[in-house]
Amino acid sequence: MQATGSSAQTGEPTTASTPAPEILLVALMRLVRLVKRGNDAPIEPALHYVLHTVACSGPTRLSDLAGQVQLDVSTVSRHVRALETSGYLGRASDPDDRRAALVSVTEIGNRVLEEAAARRRARLDAVLSQWPADDVHTLERLLDQLAKDLEAETSTPPGP
Repeated sequence: MQATGSSAQTGEPTTASTPAPEILLVALMRLVRLVKRGNDAPIEPALHYVLHTVACSGPTRLSDLAGQVQLDVSTVSRHVRALETSGYLGRASDPDDRRAALVSVTEIGNRVLEEAAARRRARLDAVLSQWPADDVHTLERLLDQLAKDLEAETSTPPGP
């Protein structure tokens, strides 16, 4: 067997006989790790994800936010507290239910998100500008299709 690379999980060589899904998973994990490593955002990735989700959904209750990010309410509550302490999120009473609160992104939080997005775009532009346009479009199309298919698969309850 001829080695063609190494597994990001085990450090073991991948071979021509390594199943395609395993090679794809290793590549995706490497990409995630590289994107995180190059992120100079002032907040950790988990908090960034929560902040980004609130920015996309608008003012939201903690319980709804927990469902959106697929984390336990207690975990989301800790993340929200940290983001509030940093000034990235604010909290206000829910006009529909005074017992509940809504969290929303502050001006500072929006600025952090915009700066992080600009850094990510610049990094990707620097790399992808060297690629043929057709390859970039193919990558976009295939990654989007993979994400949609995985979302559909995970939202379908398992069979008997």
